Amino acid sequence: MSPLGIGPREVLSLARQARDVAPTGPILVTGVLAEQLARELAAGGDPALVRTRGNPADAAALVCVVAGAATAAEEEALRTATRALVPVVAIQTGPASVRIPYVLATDVVECEPGKGFPVSGIADTLAAALGRDGAALAGQLPVLRDAVERRRAADGALAAAALAFAGDAAPRLPVLALAQTRMLSELDSASGRPAPREARQTAEAIGPPLVAALATGLAARTLVRRLPVRNRLLDSVVAAGVTYGLAAAFRLVRSR
Repeated sequence: MSPLGIGPREVLSLARQARDVAPTGPILVTGVLAEQLARELAAGGDPALVRTRGNPADAAALVCVVAGAATAAEEEALRTATRALVPVVAIQTGPASVRIPYVLATDVVECEPGKGFPVSGIADTLAAALGRDGAALAGQLPVLRDAVERRRAADGALAAAALAFAGDAAPRLPVLALAQTRMLSELDSASGRPAPREARQTAEAIGPPLVAALATGLAARTLVRRLPVRNRLLDSVVAAGVTYGLAAAFRLVRSR
C-alpha cells in the first residue's frame, strides 16, 4: 500500500472501469408516437441504442408514452420492465392526475399536447433513473449527455459527503479520491470519449483524474484542518463542494 493509501489493486480496479464501458442495453420507447420520440432521443447518436420494439426486460430503460391511463399492453410492458429491475420512465400526454402503474411519480414527465416532447426533461428523468448506467449510453447518445453528466456530478458530490460524514479520519483521503476518480471516469465515458484499449491509453485515462482527485483532497484536508471548527458535518460539506467543483472543472476541460 502506498503512503496515500492507494495501491495496485485500487489502480487495477480503476483501469477495469475505464476499459469496460458499454451500454447495458438499448432504451426501449413504446406507446403513442414512440417512433418520433425515439428519433429525438437518438438524434446525433447511435440509432441502434433507441428502439421501439423488443423485450422490456432486455432494455437499459423503458420509456413509455401514455395518453391518460395505460393500456393493457402498456401496463404489461411496464410490469415486465419493473420485474426485471429495468428503470422505467413514463411520458404522460393526457391528464396529469391519472396514475400510471409501476412508475414512480418522480419518473413521470408531463407532455402538453401540441407542444412536442420535452426532450430535456425526459433526458433529466432518464439520467436519474439510469444512475451509473447512464454514462455509457450518454457517450453514444448526445441528447442525454448534459443531463447524465450533471447527474453523475451531483451523485458524486452526495457520495463524497456521505463518505466524509461516516468514515474515520485516517482512510477518508484514499476512499474519497477513489470515489472521485470513478466519478470522473464516468464523466469521461459520458462525454463520448472512446474507452481505452491499450495500457498506455488506460494510464492516460485514469492517471490525470486520480492525480487531480488526490491533489484536491490534500488541499481540502489542509483547509479543513485550519478551520476554527471541526466536525463531521463540516467535513461532509467540504467534501461535497470539492467533489462537485472537481466535476465542474473536468467537464469544462472536456468541453474545450
